[in-house]
Amino acid sequence: MQEQQSSIYKHSMKLERRTASLYVQNTGCQQCPPSYGWGPGVRNHFLLHHVVRGRGVYHCRGRRYELQAGDTFLIYPDTTIHYHADSEEPWEYVWVGFSGLDAQGYVEQTDFTPNMPVLRAKDGEGVRELMEAVYQSCGSAPWEQLEMNSRLYALLAFLVRTAQRQGRPREETDCAVLAAEYIIHHYEEPITVEGLAAYTSVSHSSLYRRFLKRFQMSPKRFLMAYRIERACALLTETECSVQEISNSVGFEDPFYFSRAFKEIKGVSPRQYANMAKGRVKRPEMEESSIEAATIV
Repeated sequence: MQEQQSSIYKHSMKLERRTASLYVQNTGCQQCPPSYGWGPGVRNHFLLHHVVRGRGVYHCRGRRYELQAGDTFLIYPDTTIHYHADSEEPWEYVWVGFSGLDAQGYVEQTDFTPNMPVLRAKDGEGVRELMEAVYQSCGSAPWEQLEMNSRLYALLAFLVRTAQRQGRPREETDCAVLAAEYIIHHYEEPITVEGLAAYTSVSHSSLYRRFLKRFQMSPKRFLMAYRIERACALLTETECSVQEISNSVGFEDPFYFSRAFKEIKGVSPRQYANMAKGRVKRPEMEESSIEAATIV
Protein backbone atom coordinates (compact mmCIF):
# COMPACT_ATOMS: atom_id res chain seq x y z
CA MET A 1 0.00 0.00 0.00
CA GLN A 2 1.33 3.46 -0.84
CA GLU A 3 1.73 6.08 1.88
CA GLN A 4 -1.68 7.67 2.51
CA GLN A 5 -2.44 10.99 4.13
CA SER A 6 -4.85 11.06 7.07
CA SER A 7 -7.41 12.87 4.92
CA ILE A 8 -7.81 9.88 2.57
CA TYR A 9 -10.98 8.06 3.56
CA LYS A 10 -13.51 5.95 1.73
CA HIS A 11 -16.93 5.45 3.17
CA SER A 12 -19.94 3.37 2.16
CA MET A 13 -23.12 3.41 4.21
CA LYS A 14 -26.78 3.03 3.23
CA LEU A 15 -29.48 2.91 5.84
CA GLU A 16 -31.76 0.73 3.74
CA ARG A 17 -29.22 -2.09 3.91
CA ARG A 18 -29.46 -2.47 7.68
CA THR A 19 -31.34 -5.74 7.24
CA ALA A 20 -28.81 -7.19 4.77
CA SER A 21 -26.89 -10.33 5.66
CA LEU A 22 -23.48 -8.66 5.50
CA TYR A 23 -22.22 -5.39 4.05
CA VAL A 24 -19.35 -2.94 4.23
CA GLN A 25 -20.22 0.07 6.34
CA ASN A 26 -16.97 1.96 5.87
CA THR A 27 -13.43 1.38 4.71
CA GLY A 28 -10.27 3.42 4.56
CA CYS A 29 -6.56 3.68 5.26
CA GLN A 30 -4.61 6.19 7.30
CA GLN A 31 -1.02 7.18 7.97
CA CYS A 32 -1.35 8.55 11.49
CA PRO A 33 0.73 11.40 12.91
CA PRO A 34 2.65 10.66 16.14
CA SER A 35 0.38 9.83 19.11
CA TYR A 36 -2.77 10.31 17.01
CA GLY A 37 -5.68 8.36 18.43
CA TRP A 38 -9.43 7.87 18.73
CA GLY A 39 -11.58 7.43 21.82
CA PRO A 40 -12.53 6.54 24.38
CA GLY A 41 -15.76 5.81 22.56
CA VAL A 42 -17.94 3.13 21.01
CA ARG A 43 -18.84 2.07 17.49
CA ASN A 44 -22.21 0.68 16.41
CA HIS A 45 -20.71 -1.88 14.03
CA PHE A 46 -17.74 -4.21 13.72
CA LEU A 47 -14.53 -2.39 12.76
CA LEU A 48 -11.45 -4.35 11.69
CA HIS A 49 -8.01 -2.67 11.59
CA HIS A 50 -4.81 -4.11 10.15
CA VAL A 51 -1.45 -2.48 10.95
CA VAL A 52 0.51 -2.06 7.72
CA ARG A 53 3.58 -0.45 9.29
CA GLY A 54 4.60 1.28 12.49
CA ARG A 55 3.30 0.76 16.01
CA GLY A 56 0.34 1.68 18.20
CA VAL A 57 -1.71 0.71 21.24
CA TYR A 58 -5.26 -0.62 21.48
CA HIS A 59 -7.21 -0.42 24.76
CA CYS A 60 -10.27 -2.65 25.13
CA ARG A 61 -12.13 -4.14 28.11
CA GLY A 62 -9.50 -2.96 30.56
CA ARG A 63 -6.60 -4.48 28.62
CA ARG A 64 -3.77 -2.82 26.73
CA TYR A 65 -2.44 -4.33 23.48
CA GLU A 66 0.82 -3.09 21.98
CA LEU A 67 0.58 -3.67 18.23
CA GLN A 68 2.97 -3.58 15.29
CA ALA A 69 3.03 -4.20 11.54
CA GLY A 70 1.18 -7.42 10.66
CA ASP A 71 -1.17 -7.33 13.65
CA THR A 72 -4.95 -7.06 13.27
CA PHE A 73 -7.45 -5.86 15.84
CA LEU A 74 -11.24 -5.94 15.91
CA ILE A 75 -13.55 -3.41 17.52
CA TYR A 76 -16.85 -4.93 18.65
CA PRO A 77 -20.12 -2.95 18.48
CA ASP A 78 -21.11 -0.99 21.60
CA THR A 79 -17.79 -1.68 23.34
CA THR A 80 -15.76 1.19 24.78
CA ILE A 81 -12.34 1.29 23.15
CA HIS A 82 -9.38 3.63 22.69
CA TYR A 83 -6.45 3.34 20.30
CA HIS A 84 -3.51 5.60 19.42
CA ALA A 85 -0.35 5.65 17.34
CA ASP A 86 3.14 5.35 18.78
CA SER A 87 4.84 8.69 19.42
CA GLU A 88 8.06 7.70 17.61
CA GLU A 89 6.93 5.13 15.03
CA PRO A 90 3.27 5.96 14.34
CA TRP A 91 1.29 3.29 12.61
CA GLU A 92 -0.38 3.16 9.24
CA TYR A 93 -3.44 0.95 9.05
CA VAL A 94 -6.22 -0.09 6.74
CA TRP A 95 -9.69 -0.64 8.15
CA VAL A 96 -12.99 -2.22 7.14
CA GLY A 97 -16.19 -1.55 9.08
CA PHE A 98 -19.00 -4.01 8.51
CA SER A 99 -22.45 -4.93 9.76
CA GLY A 100 -25.44 -7.09 8.87
CA LEU A 101 -27.68 -9.76 10.31
CA ASP A 102 -25.02 -12.47 9.90
CA ALA A 103 -22.00 -10.40 10.91
CA GLN A 104 -21.96 -11.60 14.53
CA GLY A 105 -22.20 -15.25 13.50
CA TYR A 106 -19.31 -14.94 11.05
CA VAL A 107 -17.10 -13.20 13.60
CA GLU A 108 -17.79 -15.96 16.12
CA GLN A 109 -16.25 -18.45 13.68
CA THR A 110 -12.94 -16.56 13.57
CA ASP A 111 -10.19 -16.45 16.19
CA PHE A 112 -11.44 -13.08 17.44
CA THR A 113 -13.28 -13.06 20.76
CA PRO A 114 -14.45 -10.18 22.96
CA ASN A 115 -11.70 -11.09 25.43
CA MET A 116 -9.04 -11.50 22.71
CA PRO A 117 -9.79 -9.00 19.93
CA VAL A 118 -6.27 -9.12 18.49
CA LEU A 119 -4.61 -11.43 15.95
CA ARG A 120 -0.85 -11.30 15.85
CA ALA A 121 1.25 -11.32 12.69
CA LYS A 122 0.41 -14.92 11.70
CA ASP A 123 -1.34 -14.81 8.29
CA GLY A 124 -1.04 -11.02 8.43
CA GLU A 125 -0.07 -10.70 4.77
CA GLY A 126 -3.25 -12.46 3.65
CA VAL A 127 -5.41 -10.27 5.90
CA ARG A 128 -3.72 -7.12 4.59
CA GLU A 129 -4.24 -8.05 0.94
CA LEU A 130 -7.91 -8.87 1.45
CA MET A 131 -8.61 -5.73 3.45
CA GLU A 132 -6.87 -3.59 0.84
CA ALA A 133 -8.99 -5.29 -1.82
CA VAL A 134 -12.13 -4.17 0.00
CA TYR A 135 -10.73 -0.63 0.24
CA GLN A 136 -9.68 -0.48 -3.41
CA SER A 137 -13.08 -1.67 -4.65
CA CYS A 138 -15.04 0.98 -2.75
CA GLY A 139 -17.24 3.17 -4.92
CA SER A 140 -20.78 4.38 -5.47
CA ALA A 141 -21.62 2.41 -8.62
CA PRO A 142 -23.90 -0.63 -8.12
CA TRP A 143 -21.24 -3.03 -9.42
CA GLU A 144 -18.68 -1.51 -7.05
CA GLN A 145 -21.00 -2.04 -4.09
CA LEU A 146 -21.41 -5.70 -5.09
CA GLU A 147 -17.68 -6.18 -5.60
CA MET A 148 -16.84 -4.53 -2.29
CA ASN A 149 -19.25 -6.76 -0.38
CA SER A 150 -18.01 -9.85 -2.21
CA ARG A 151 -14.49 -9.01 -1.06
CA LEU A 152 -15.74 -8.58 2.49
CA TYR A 153 -17.10 -12.13 2.30
CA ALA A 154 -13.69 -13.28 1.02
CA LEU A 155 -11.99 -11.54 3.94
CA LEU A 156 -14.21 -13.19 6.54
CA ALA A 157 -13.94 -16.54 4.78
CA PHE A 158 -10.15 -16.28 5.06
CA LEU A 159 -10.37 -15.45 8.77
CA VAL A 160 -12.68 -18.41 9.36
CA ARG A 161 -10.51 -20.78 7.31
CA THR A 162 -7.27 -19.79 9.03
CA ALA A 163 -8.95 -20.06 12.44
CA GLN A 164 -9.87 -23.65 11.64
CA ARG A 165 -6.33 -24.36 10.55
CA GLN A 166 -5.01 -22.96 13.82
CA GLY A 167 -7.19 -25.52 15.59
CA ARG A 168 -8.97 -23.28 18.07
CA PRO A 169 -11.69 -25.39 19.73
CA ARG A 170 -15.16 -24.13 18.89
CA GLU A 171 -18.67 -25.01 19.84
CA GLU A 172 -20.47 -27.27 17.42
CA THR A 173 -23.68 -25.97 15.90
CA ASP A 174 -26.81 -27.83 16.96
CA CYS A 175 -27.76 -30.33 14.24
CA ALA A 176 -31.41 -29.28 14.56
CA VAL A 177 -30.48 -25.65 13.85
CA LEU A 178 -28.38 -26.67 10.84
CA ALA A 179 -31.25 -28.75 9.47
CA ALA A 180 -33.79 -26.00 10.13
CA GLU A 181 -31.62 -23.44 8.36
CA TYR A 182 -31.30 -25.80 5.41
CA ILE A 183 -35.08 -26.14 5.28
CA ILE A 184 -35.57 -22.37 5.36
CA HIS A 185 -33.16 -21.84 2.46
CA HIS A 186 -34.19 -24.87 0.37
CA TYR A 187 -37.85 -25.48 1.26
CA GLU A 188 -38.92 -25.43 -2.40
CA GLU A 189 -36.60 -28.36 -3.20
CA PRO A 190 -37.19 -32.07 -2.52
CA ILE A 191 -36.17 -32.65 1.12
CA THR A 192 -36.22 -35.83 3.15
CA VAL A 193 -35.48 -36.42 6.81
CA GLU A 194 -32.82 -38.92 5.75
CA GLY A 195 -31.21 -36.24 3.60
CA LEU A 196 -31.27 -33.76 6.48
CA ALA A 197 -29.66 -36.32 8.77
CA ALA A 198 -26.89 -36.93 6.23
CA TYR A 199 -26.40 -33.18 5.77
CA THR A 200 -25.95 -32.67 9.51
CA SER A 201 -23.86 -35.85 9.95
CA VAL A 202 -26.13 -37.45 12.54
CA SER A 203 -28.49 -40.41 12.55
CA HIS A 204 -32.19 -40.11 11.73
CA SER A 205 -33.11 -40.80 15.36
CA SER A 206 -30.62 -38.25 16.73
CA LEU A 207 -31.96 -35.54 14.45
CA TYR A 208 -35.52 -36.40 15.45
CA ARG A 209 -34.68 -36.12 19.17
CA ARG A 210 -32.83 -32.83 18.71
CA PHE A 211 -35.74 -31.33 16.75
CA LEU A 212 -38.21 -32.30 19.44
CA LYS A 213 -35.99 -30.74 22.10
CA ARG A 214 -35.23 -27.57 20.13
CA PHE A 215 -38.47 -26.88 18.27
CA GLN A 216 -41.04 -29.12 19.99
CA MET A 217 -41.83 -30.78 16.68
CA SER A 218 -40.38 -33.37 14.33
CA PRO A 219 -38.21 -32.43 11.32
CA LYS A 220 -41.02 -33.51 8.99
CA ARG A 221 -43.54 -31.30 10.80
CA PHE A 222 -41.13 -28.35 10.74
CA LEU A 223 -40.67 -28.75 6.99
CA MET A 224 -44.40 -29.03 6.40
CA ALA A 225 -45.26 -26.05 8.59
CA TYR A 226 -42.57 -23.84 7.04
CA ARG A 227 -43.74 -24.65 3.52
CA ILE A 228 -47.30 -23.78 4.54
CA GLU A 229 -46.13 -20.45 5.97
CA ARG A 230 -44.43 -19.63 2.67
CA ALA A 231 -47.61 -20.65 0.86
CA CYS A 232 -49.60 -18.26 3.06
CA ALA A 233 -47.38 -15.39 1.95
CA LEU A 234 -47.90 -16.27 -1.71
CA LEU A 235 -51.66 -16.64 -1.25
CA THR A 236 -51.79 -13.22 0.38
CA GLU A 237 -49.42 -11.31 -1.90
CA THR A 238 -50.03 -12.84 -5.33
CA GLU A 239 -52.79 -14.08 -7.59
CA CYS A 240 -51.03 -17.40 -8.26
CA SER A 241 -53.14 -20.52 -8.61
CA VAL A 242 -53.13 -23.24 -5.96
CA GLN A 243 -51.10 -25.46 -8.27
CA GLU A 244 -48.52 -22.71 -8.89
CA ILE A 245 -48.16 -22.11 -5.16
CA SER A 246 -47.98 -25.83 -4.47
CA ASN A 247 -45.08 -26.16 -6.90
CA SER A 248 -43.40 -23.03 -5.53
CA VAL A 249 -43.21 -24.27 -1.94
CA GLY A 250 -42.06 -27.81 -2.62
CA PHE A 251 -45.29 -29.85 -3.00
CA GLU A 252 -45.41 -31.95 -6.14
CA ASP A 253 -49.08 -32.87 -5.65
CA PRO A 254 -51.50 -29.92 -5.34
CA PHE A 255 -54.14 -32.15 -3.75
CA TYR A 256 -51.73 -33.23 -1.03
CA PHE A 257 -50.77 -29.57 -0.59
CA SER A 258 -54.41 -28.60 -0.09
CA ARG A 259 -54.94 -31.34 2.50
CA ALA A 260 -51.77 -30.39 4.38
CA PHE A 261 -52.71 -26.72 4.26
CA LYS A 262 -56.18 -27.35 5.69
CA GLU A 263 -54.74 -29.60 8.39
CA ILE A 264 -52.46 -26.81 9.61
CA LYS A 265 -54.56 -23.70 8.88
CA GLY A 266 -58.08 -25.09 9.23
CA VAL A 267 -59.20 -23.78 5.83
CA SER A 268 -58.36 -24.52 2.22
CA PRO A 269 -55.69 -22.47 0.40
CA ARG A 270 -58.27 -20.64 -1.68
CA GLN A 271 -60.41 -19.84 1.37
CA TYR A 272 -57.30 -18.50 3.10
CA ALA A 273 -56.51 -16.28 0.11
CA ASN A 274 -60.04 -14.90 -0.03
CA MET A 275 -60.04 -14.14 3.70
CA ALA A 276 -56.60 -12.54 3.58
CA LYS A 277 -57.74 -10.28 0.76
CA GLY A 278 -61.00 -9.38 2.51
CA ARG A 279 -63.28 -11.21 0.11
CA VAL A 280 -65.00 -13.32 2.74
CA LYS A 281 -65.39 -13.21 6.51
CA ARG A 282 -62.45 -14.69 8.39
CA PRO A 283 -63.32 -17.60 10.73
CA GLU A 284 -61.10 -18.77 13.55
CA MET A 285 -58.00 -20.49 12.17
CA GLU A 286 -55.32 -22.53 13.84
CA GLU A 287 -52.01 -20.82 14.33
CA SER A 288 -49.16 -22.77 12.77
CA SER A 289 -46.77 -24.11 15.33
CA ILE A 290 -43.86 -23.00 13.15
CA GLU A 291 -44.54 -19.41 14.21
CA ALA A 292 -43.57 -20.28 17.75
CA ALA A 293 -40.30 -21.92 16.71
CA THR A 294 -37.32 -19.59 16.82
CA ILE A 295 -33.90 -20.41 15.46
CA VAL A 296 -31.24 -18.85 17.64
